[in-house]
Amino acid sequence: MYVIGISSGIKHGHHDGAAVLLRDGELIAAAEEERFTLAKHARGELPRGAIGFCLKQAGITMRDVDWICSPLKTYTNYAQRLTEYFKYQFGHSPKIELYDHHLCHAASSFYGSGFSEATVACFDFSGDSSSGLVAHARGNDFRVLTRFGRHNSLGLYYGMLTQYLGYQMTNDEYKVMGLSSYGSPEYLDKFAKLLRPNGINYELDPELDKRRRDADIFTSDFSTRQERIFTEKMEEILGPRRLRGAPLDRRMTNVAASGQKQLEIVATEVIRSAIAETGCGNVCIAGGVGLNCKMNMEIAAEPSVKRLYVPPVPHDAGVALGAAMMKCAEAGHAISPLSHAYWGPEYSNDVIRETLGKIGARFELLEDPVSSCVTDLAEQKTVGWFQGRMEYGPRALGNRSILADPRHASMKDRINLTIKYREEFRPFCPSVLYERQAEYFEETFDAPFMVVTFPVNEKVADKIPAVVHVDKTARIQSVHVDTNPLYGRLLGEFAKSTSLPMLINTSLNINEQPTVNAPLEALHTYFCSGLDVLYLGPYRLSKS
Repeated sequence: MYVIGISSGIKHGHHDGAAVLLRDGELIAAAEEERFTLAKHARGELPRGAIGFCLKQAGITMRDVDWICSPLKTYTNYAQRLTEYFKYQFGHSPKIELYDHHLCHAASSFYGSGFSEATVACFDFSGDSSSGLVAHARGNDFRVLTRFGRHNSLGLYYGMLTQYLGYQMTNDEYKVMGLSSYGSPEYLDKFAKLLRPNGINYELDPELDKRRRDADIFTSDFSTRQERIFTEKMEEILGPRRLRGAPLDRRMTNVAASGQKQLEIVATEVIRSAIAETGCGNVCIAGGVGLNCKMNMEIAAEPSVKRLYVPPVPHDAGVALGAAMMKCAEAGHAISPLSHAYWGPEYSNDVIRETLGKIGARFELLEDPVSSCVTDLAEQKTVGWFQGRMEYGPRALGNRSILADPRHASMKDRINLTIKYREEFRPFCPSVLYERQAEYFEETFDAPFMVVTFPVNEKVADKIPAVVHVDKTARIQSVHVDTNPLYGRLLGEFAKSTSLPMLINTSLNINEQPTVNAPLEALHTYFCSGLDVLYLGPYRLSKS
């Protein structure tokens, strides 16, 4: 049985479209639509490009697919709209099955974890008339303990905070998270008035939502991203907001720190209360707020949490996976745990060589790109690393990556300013060999998807300054040689050369562009940035 899961939709508020393909419960292919449209988040578009890739990867046509599965169960006539869409775009529509948005999130995390039982929390912006849920998952049963109302939303709360600080809602929340580490939570008492914990639930002050207060001028509760979503009450409590592009001062960093801390307090209280009800300390996190790695660190540190799992796609791209998993589970198929995220397109050496020839690039063909790359890295060169299948999810995990040596603090500023063209306060993450991560980071567990931060061991922090954030933490990627042999070997050879089993790893892209998919996009990033070297499969390009 072939099942395609999709995310996003046809309204302007829909985003992060993706498609996945499962065959009898086995994941075959998965990719986000933004990598094909080259428009970040692929807003308001169904994932035509990602669907086409999934079919090609499996060597099938749409007529071979048994089911198309999607969230948006509460949308009027949506199944009929999808049927017409697939007939128009692909000449045939399989059967359509719609699921609840947040159950799709929950399924993507629970089935991916491999746990037989878990407490599952979905913290999101909105979807199918709610903003998240808490469930007790066991086998194929999801017993919902509570749902969070559409307007009582942690995603909405953090979107308001993002706008207040002068950034773009549903795009720049990660900037607020990074900025928060530079401040102190001096305004925590004020944020306690805006967002209040309440056991397994919480309460976001309803007077903050401009869309609810001014319902007569909003035709729907989805405001456009260019409109303010918070009322004047937020500024009455916190003081004047920051205009986009204005200098950041200490008050704003303290606001970011306070807002982030209140999120952590509320989310941790929800988890603590949920575990008390389920009796299960295995915790799965999903929903867009699940990308908040500082929150995830605090949840992991909660004493009642036994094990924590956050998938590589906790955001809306992940509901495509969850929908397909639920359909396969209903059919009696076993769902394998998600041990890696390398499910996207791969390009042959011949395709890469043809692309290089078309643009007239100078390059060299290497017998062993790993040994050459180790030399480049040890010589303090910044490296674009394009290998194997593209990652499914927003994090580069060693196949579409920018790599560098973390031993010099100046490397962080160099990459931010000359390659990524982004704010200087933004941190970079380390990829580290799993078997050696405990030497450098504290309270660690297997974290292959770069979605949890960990404290840095203060005894070795001075050896890796470029990946130590201002709060003395790092968002690590645990690298296993068996799931990515080439990248694992690169880290191993770098360790032999430098005694350090880790590298700076950030996505191969320029700020506000999607992570690259194809060789031509990698070349565009290389030639439009300060990258020193680019490895495309066995081919090496250098500007020196």
